[in-house]
This record gives sequence, structure tokens and C-alpha cells, in this order.
Amino acid sequence: MDPMGHPELEEVGKQIAAKCKGLPLALKTLAGMLRSKSEVEGWKRIVRSEIWELPHNDILPALMLSYNDLPAHLKQCFSFCAIFPKDYAFRKEQVIHLWIANGLVPQEYEIIQDSGNQYFLELRSRSLFERVPTPSEGNIEKFLMHDLVNDLAQIASSKLCIRLEESQGSHMLEKCRHLSYSMGYDDFEKLTPLYKLEQLRTLLPIRIDLKYYYRLSKRVQHDILPRLRSLRVLSLSHYQIKELPNDLFIKLKLLRFLDLSKTWIEKLPNSICVLYNLETLLLSSCVDLEELPLQMENLINLRHLDISNTSRLKMPLHLSKLKSLKVLVGARFVVGGRGGLRMKDLGEVHNLYGSLSILELQNVVDGREALKAKMREKEHVEKLSLEWSESIADNSLTERDILDELRPHTNIKELRITGYRGTKFPNWLADNLFLKLVELSLSNCKDCDSLPALGQLPSLKYLSIRGMHQITEVTEEFYGSLFSKKPFKSLEKLEFEEMPEWKKWHVPGSVEFPKLKDLSIKNCPKLMGKLPENLCSLIELRISKCPELNFETPKLEQIEGLFFSDCNSLTSLPFSILPNTLKTIRISSCQKLKLEQPVGEMFLEDFIMQECDSISPEFVPRARQLSVSSFHNLTRFLIPTATERLYIWNCENLEKLSVACEGTQITYLSIGHCEKLKWLPEHMQELLPSLKELYLSKCPEIESFPEGGLPFNLQQLEIRHCTKLVNGRKEWRLQRLPCLRDLVIVHDGSDKEIELWELPCSIQKLTVRNLKTLSGKVLKSLTSLECLCIGNLPQIQSMLEECRFSSFSHLTSLQSVKFDKIQNVKIW
Repeated sequence: MDPMGHPELEEVGKQIAAKCKGLPLALKTLAGMLRSKSEVEGWKRIVRSEIWELPHNDILPALMLSYNDLPAHLKQCFSFCAIFPKDYAFRKEQVIHLWIANGLVPQEYEIIQDSGNQYFLELRSRSLFERVPTPSEGNIEKFLMHDLVNDLAQIASSKLCIRLEESQGSHMLEKCRHLSYSMGYDDFEKLTPLYKLEQLRTLLPIRIDLKYYYRLSKRVQHDILPRLRSLRVLSLSHYQIKELPNDLFIKLKLLRFLDLSKTWIEKLPNSICVLYNLETLLLSSCVDLEELPLQMENLINLRHLDISNTSRLKMPLHLSKLKSLKVLVGARFVVGGRGGLRMKDLGEVHNLYGSLSILELQNVVDGREALKAKMREKEHVEKLSLEWSESIADNSLTERDILDELRPHTNIKELRITGYRGTKFPNWLADNLFLKLVELSLSNCKDCDSLPALGQLPSLKYLSIRGMHQITEVTEEFYGSLFSKKPFKSLEKLEFEEMPEWKKWHVPGSVEFPKLKDLSIKNCPKLMGKLPENLCSLIELRISKCPELNFETPKLEQIEGLFFSDCNSLTSLPFSILPNTLKTIRISSCQKLKLEQPVGEMFLEDFIMQECDSISPEFVPRARQLSVSSFHNLTRFLIPTATERLYIWNCENLEKLSVACEGTQITYLSIGHCEKLKWLPEHMQELLPSLKELYLSKCPEIESFPEGGLPFNLQQLEIRHCTKLVNGRKEWRLQRLPCLRDLVIVHDGSDKEIELWELPCSIQKLTVRNLKTLSGKVLKSLTSLECLCIGNLPQIQSMLEECRFSSFSHLTSLQSVKFDKIQNVKIW
């Protein structure tokens, strides 16, 4: 609605805004409701509503007004969302599936999801659903409800939709029809109350902690789930399930929606074929699933089947007998061979959605056979993968004809071509009518000797070219017509890899990559010349195993990361022209690189060097985190003053570490595999006052800590396989360290018993292995100890195995002991 066309609404709008009292959520929600109301009287009714005067009960009047304005079908859909816990991010498709399965979306439409999508968009337009700003896994768009909107949904649902953790007694459970619960370890105990819920229609486990997968106990599968005979919706997604009871679904015949996605299931039980009412079956990312039951054709009402990312599952022929199937997502067609399909079979499948993979295309005879797949008619396929197995083609023109006839519909968004055996690509690959094509990968097309004019693809953001063994030049053809629009106008990421014969990259002077953020060139050993000059938007540059490439790149105005590996032609870095945006430099095996003078005021977040003996470490730029590894000629190292975290590893000739007189701000120091290092920096206590973590590994020549001891602020100390240092532990004087919380010692068993070795009482976690003389006496002072982890400590282990816990009675904070023979001993 155009506000300029309705000036009479301005004054009423101000009155409504005043009643919202400046609350953003209230304003957004009412704005979403009012946007479709152009009559002034409708706005005035909002102002006069009695709801403004009712007791709030934690529900904003504006939210209640918005809810009351919803048509009946949207009220049902919204109230159902009370099943989701607060702060839970849900996918649009997930919600629509649940609505459909519970009969909240009419089945009048050819594709019922279209109607559900309209419902969802309407609720979102009223700000009842909000998009999560930063998509998480797989860049998938997710939504959530504001806490106050969630409260409104709970009231609207009249306790028909509840969360198990928030249920108040059995009377509340008996009334509910739709139930969710947080996945965890004690699922049987948690789900025991469900025994009596025969009226339950939705059971939805919610994975709150995305780091963990949980097991579903056999008792739940055998004793609880079969009792829920009224279930319409069952999700077991993300459970570590390898198999289900074979007769599980015999008593769940009313199921309409079953989600087994992202489980470990290897085979579906045959009883799934009696689910005559099943409409949606989700099997995506079941990576161990190899086959579907032969009687799947009995699922006469199955409308939506998702088998995406099931790499072991081949397209079964009997799926063509599912007459109600409208949406098939993630199909994998294997052409020819034993049990394979014909291109004609693919052409007869009209309900393909989402991703589609066609494998073993070397079994296609010619273009006429490929045409039978009717790829141009598959308008709902968004991701397409075309794959040939490695073999030599008899006729390159025939191969081109085959790929030409596999041209997808212009709705395609992602295209991957692997192992194509022709020498030229067909022209459609560079057709600017592919307005939605965002991602393109050409991989292992080893006979191709030229690249198509990909610069003409208007929306292309990600381009990967790998394993093109016959390419010797990337010519002007790659960009398309230079007299038309600028090439690669949308490209953000470009990678070339494993192109052994590529020698020259032609970049005409007028060509720019205006949006290119990430450029990667790997294993192109013959590539010579310069990189493109106009890389003004580049953020990360990665070059590996390109020994002939010239690295003069004058325009890197926004660069944040430089990564070079195995590049012998890299002799210097142009620090004087690199911008302040640069945060990370990683250099590995660049033997000719030299930094011959200090680099001024540049300050990095990370500077990582490996196998670059030509670099003088004192000339590196200042960095918050510095890593030096495999410098075989390095004998001395001065710790930079600005470094906070320092890693020195595999420098076998390093003999001495030192610190500048003014000290440093270092908080973390890790040293490993420095076999000749004899001393840590002198005066560590004074010069490294901020050091909190010290890690030493396989430094056999270090005999003692420096005079004066370790810094007082040290909190974590880990010493592994430093034989002389551990055998001289009597002189460590660790009892002087009041902040030490975590101590780890891993030895080789060569220690001898010493009379007195004191540890500070501040230690909370102690890990010791192969220190055979360690006795319980050492533990007496550890009054703060909470966790003891030990291995091969004969004296202490014998006490524990004999259950002589009295020796630990003074350790009042000790909670558990873990060691080799007894996994976890609870002390108290």
C-alpha cells in the first residue's frame, strides 16, 4: 500500500504508534497487519479495541490484536508453532511439512507445499516469524519466534502443543496432541510419561546442542513408540540409529510424516511399507542407507520423498510405481550397467526437485539417447551433477553431443560436471540465459583443451576448474565478448587446481573481477606470468605449488589473507604496498623468500611460517599470533615484543630462546620437537609476566626452568617427553605459582624417586603418565584438586584398585579419577 495515496491514515497511524509505547516488536507486528488495510475505519477499529485495556499477562496487546486479525487457517498454523522452544531456529520447509501432516493446509493444490509456503510468508510478513540473521549449517535459511510471540503461540494453542520439559503434571500431557522434547542421553526416563498418550499426534525431538548426536534407546523403540497409535508426525532425525524394530510401523498406520534424516540407518524395516497414509518421507543425509524396501509401491499416498545426500543409495526402479509422488528430492540415477537405468527412465520421471545426480554417463551411446532424459523439462531441479567414470572416449564429437542434450532447464542454480570426455564444451554452458546459475564446477575433464565463455554468466558467484590436463592457455574466450557487458560481474570465488600443462593466463587490460573475494591457484607447475592486476575486492589469495608464477600484484586494496605454499618463485613480499586490512599471512615451503629489512608498522593477527629457512625471523612483521615450524637452520630466536601467542615446532637445531629487555605481552608459548634446545628464556618471571599457558613437547635437552622460576601468572603447564627436565623436577619450585590450575606431565618412566616435590594447592586438574615414582604424598597439598588423570603410576593405581580411598580423604574437592584400567572412579 502506498502511504502517499492515503493521507487520512496518518493521524490514526500516530495514535496506534502511541499505544505501542515505542516497543519495536509491537510496532513491527501491527505494521505487518495494517499494510493490507487501506480503509480508515479498519485502522480506527484497532485504536478503539478493548484489548489495549485488558490485563497484559505478559502478552503485548499489539501481538494479541495481530493474532485476532488472522484468518482461522493461519491461527491454527501459528498456534501449532507453540511446539517449538524459545530461541529455536526452524526451517520453513520443516514447519510446512508439519502443518501439512496435521491437516492444517488443504490438499486442493497440485503441489500442496505452494499453499503452505503462502501461509508461512503471510505469518512472516506480520513479523510473527523472524529470519535468523546469519544462516548456520549449509547456508540454510532459518527462522525463529520472538520470546513474546512464542508466549502468544502457547496461549493460542490452549496447551494442545507443548514441550515435554515444560509440562506440568500428567493432566497437561493427557490433554496435549503435539509434543516436542529436547534430545539427550536419558531418553527412556524422559519419555516414560508417553506410555499413556495414545491420543498424541506429533512427536518431535529437538536437537538443542548441535555439537552432539544422541542414541535412541531400544526400550523407547520397542516399548514406547508402538503405543502412540494416533501419531501423524514422527521425527527421529539426528539420532544414532542404525536399525529400527522390523514391526515398529505396524501399529503406526496413521503416520503421514516420517523424518529419518541424518540418522545412521542402514536399512529401513519392511513394516514401513504398511504406512498407507504416509505422505512425506525424509531420508536426506542417511549416508549409510543402501536400499529401499521392495514393497515401497504400497505407499499409495506418498507425495514427498527426500533422498538427497544418500551416496550409497541408487535410484530404485520401483519408485516409478509411486503414483502419488509429486516431489522427489536428491535422486541419483546410475546409467547402464548391472541394475542401472536408461535415459528413457529418467525422462519419464517428472517430479524431480532439489538436487539430481546422473552417474556413469559413459554408458550413454549418443546424443539421441541423452535427449530421452528430457533434462530441459525438469524445471524444479536446482542442483545438477553430471558424472562420467574415467575412461577414454571413442569419439569426442559424440561426447559433446551427449553433453549438449543434457542441457538443464534455465532454473538451474548449481551445476557440477565431472569426468566429461569431450575436447570441447557445448555452447549452452556459457549461455547468459542461465540467470540463476550461481555455482559451477568443472572437474577432471582431462581431454578438454579450452574453456567456454563463462564470463557471460550473469549470476555466477563460485567457479571451480580442476583436473583439466589438456588446458595450456586460458584465453580471451574465457571471458566472452569483450564488447558486451563486463565479464564475471558477479564472481566472488575462483579456483584453479591440478592443471599440469597450463602455462599462460591471458587477462585483457579491460577485464576486471569487480566482486572477486577469493582466488585460489593450486598445483599448476607450469603457469607463468602475472596474476590479474584488477583485484580490488580480493580478500583471500591462495597460491600453492606454482613455482613459475610471478607474484607482482599491485592492487590488493582489501586483502585480508595471503597463503603461499611451495612457490620457489616467491622471493619477497610487497609489504610497502599491502593495505592495513591484511590480517593473516601463511607461508610454507617457499625456500627463496627473504625478508631482508623490518616491515614498519604493519600488525597482523596471524603470521605462520613453515620450512622457509631463507627468512630471518627477526624481520617478520609484528603479529598477535606467530608460528615458526620446520626452520632447520634456525639456532637462535628472539621472542617479538608484540606477540601474544607463539608456536615454535620442529626446529631441530634451535639452541636458545631469548626475550628483549623490555619484555613481551606473550600469554601462550608452545615449543615442540626442538631436540637441541637447552634453555628456556632467561628471567622469564620478569620478562614474560603475562604468560598463562606453557606447552613443552619432545625437548629432551632442557634440564631445568630458568633461574627465578616460571611467571607467577602461569595457569596451565604441559610437559611431554622432556626427559631431563622431568627428572630434575625437584628444582621446579612450582609451589610458588599461585595461579596454576592445570598441570600435565607425560614421561618415559626413567624417573628416580626424590624426597620432596611440592605442587601448588591451586591445581584443579592433574594429568600424569609414566612417572613411576609418583606417590600419594605429592597429592597431599592439592586441596583444590577436582580431577586426577593418571596412567602407569604404580603406587597411586594400587591404592585405587584396592579401594584405599582414605588416602584421598583430605582432597575434599576431588570429584573423579581417570586412568588406564579403571575408566572413571567416583571418589565421593
